[in-house]
Amino acid sequence: MTMFYRSALAVLVSLSLAACGGSDDNSEVTNPDPAPEIPAPVEPLPTEQVALQIGDNTLQALRESVVVNDIDGAPARVELEVFKGLPYANAARFVHSELATLATVSDATSFGNACPQNRTTIQAQSEDCLNLNIWRPENTTASESLPVYVFIHGGDFEVGSGSDPLVQGDNVVAQGAIDGKPFIAVTINYRLGILGSYWQDGSKTPEGGNFGLGDQKRALQWVNENIDLFGGNPNNVTLIGQGAGAMSVGILQQSQTQDNITGSFFQRAIMQSNPYGFDYKSYGQAQTFNGKLAQYNTELYQTESLAELSLTELLAVQSKATGLVSTVGTWSGIDCIDTDNLVGSGLCFANKLDSEITPQHHLKPFAPYIEYRAKAFLKPEISGYHLTTQPAQTEYTVPTVVGFNSDDGATTSFLPSLTSLIPTIIELIKEMNEAPEGIEPSAQAIQTWLASQDNLAQLGQRLMQLTPAQVAAQVDLGDMLPGSAYEAIVKFFFGLGNSELANKLLALTDYAPNDESQLSGAAANMAQFNQLANEMLFSGPARIKATQTSDNGLVASTLYQFDYQASFNSWTIYNEEENIYLGDLIKSISCIGKVCSGAELPFIFNKPYNLAGSRVKPSNKDSELMSKMSRVWFSDELFADNQYDTATDNVVVIDSNIETVTSWDKTKHSGVDPKLRNGRLTGLENLGLLLGYFNK
Repeated sequence: MTMFYRSALAVLVSLSLAACGGSDDNSEVTNPDPAPEIPAPVEPLPTEQVALQIGDNTLQALRESVVVNDIDGAPARVELEVFKGLPYANAARFVHSELATLATVSDATSFGNACPQNRTTIQAQSEDCLNLNIWRPENTTASESLPVYVFIHGGDFEVGSGSDPLVQGDNVVAQGAIDGKPFIAVTINYRLGILGSYWQDGSKTPEGGNFGLGDQKRALQWVNENIDLFGGNPNNVTLIGQGAGAMSVGILQQSQTQDNITGSFFQRAIMQSNPYGFDYKSYGQAQTFNGKLAQYNTELYQTESLAELSLTELLAVQSKATGLVSTVGTWSGIDCIDTDNLVGSGLCFANKLDSEITPQHHLKPFAPYIEYRAKAFLKPEISGYHLTTQPAQTEYTVPTVVGFNSDDGATTSFLPSLTSLIPTIIELIKEMNEAPEGIEPSAQAIQTWLASQDNLAQLGQRLMQLTPAQVAAQVDLGDMLPGSAYEAIVKFFFGLGNSELANKLLALTDYAPNDESQLSGAAANMAQFNQLANEMLFSGPARIKATQTSDNGLVASTLYQFDYQASFNSWTIYNEEENIYLGDLIKSISCIGKVCSGAELPFIFNKPYNLAGSRVKPSNKDSELMSKMSRVWFSDELFADNQYDTATDNVVVIDSNIETVTSWDKTKHSGVDPKLRNGRLTGLENLGLLLGYFNK
């Protein structure tokens, strides 16, 4: 927080004149007291390299100095000891990682490589990226047994790093030290994209292909076996995750696996924006996606073996698989259409409807997949190893804090991307077919047009030529689409096989389509869809999970909502000098003025950065909440106070202040429809719509 030092003004005191008469009268004034000096700003000291004894090893580490405000708001300099880039495991491509030993490490003075990804990173990228970072108060000894917080970064299982400026643990560890509540913070890297989740034949490779999950488990095992040497308590570990990291924490809580670590490698959990309503790929869907990757590989490099590709080539295949056009095609089923093979198109659609609970997994194609496969005709059962059940169908196994941001759905629903694409598609079709002015192509015409690879190539070229300003305009134009784009997108989002669920949602007044021929109606539809996505994927399922723990009494949980709109847009995930990915740009624009996924991170880590790693300028109000919320997050009080109770529906709401709201759903989300007036989430749950598609 910016401190304002006030100087006291000296008061001039005039002495009374001595009235002794005549020319002997004198006036005497004393000199005023000097104004107190304004204290010099508190500045951090230069970073020093130090040799520290860790067990039987001498590690070269860093003594870093940071300035944070104490609980009274006064700036204080705090010294920390930091261990960067510690390798916790080793792994070959498409092979599960094996634990590394601390005995092989001597230098921990610089962050390690980031895991390969199709984004620019501060650190160099390499497949040799399984490393972690540790922050502790200065002079911590091995006997102190401090609490430990391990953070798993987000990024859709495609991007991110444990050394990103936004999630470094220096400020929060410094706060804990000056508050008399010291702890140790750890951040980790894990394999992403194809390298992190790549289908493997479970009958031949029992551990499956969720390599990123295996990496996370090895990191936690390394912490369990070594953190006591750094002064941490291996029996007091809190696992934190945001976005994809929160999804990972939900998976790692599962006890129905052959590599169960919950309760042993961590004892508490915090999940920030875990879409518990997300439908993970099944074993068969992962196998199908594997075939799609082989197809892309053949198109690019005339080989189906990803293992033989260079890292650059591998990332090119991944980029093609996650491109906006490819994602829209696989999600909507448009890629099934082949005008030269109508029978094959029909079979493709039929298989899609039969095999998919929802098409959501196409939006996070490298999220872990369900490794279990039931026994079927001529197909043996595959038991699975790391992930065997949809996380939505399991319960918490350790005390858990779970919550969401008010506009999480804006970055997950994919509606902004679609609404920006559709006007461009329509204009291209009209240009190619010389359609009369004012005549819009039908949905069938759009599908037929997109069935052509040449047309898709033209669309891709057109999209790559869009400037940021044009993309912003496209997002606005998307609100003005004629017809019932909203209704179609709702049905696409939940899957054509879930038409009954979609129809029930659209029949509720709160989600009923508005007339999109008017801008106001289109804008209302877009807001409704973002709200619907938030409630069906994030807030509704989170509340259900909290209710389960309250009702069964096995473990405690706390439910929170982050609803603070900062003065800066934390969802800027690119820097202007970098190559800008269209999907990133659209999401960033869509989150202006919203509380999207990741918006809480600057406040939790008390770090004034956005998701791109660029420094931001928080307002005084922002800084106050940063200081307060970061202290609450890394504390026992977060778990001990305000545990969720079904009867009172008590939720911690973080806005300008941090307060507990009772009757939260009814108070905050009273619906218009009679079935939702006691709270939209309560109504959706009573109607069997929340998580209903998992019960098919």
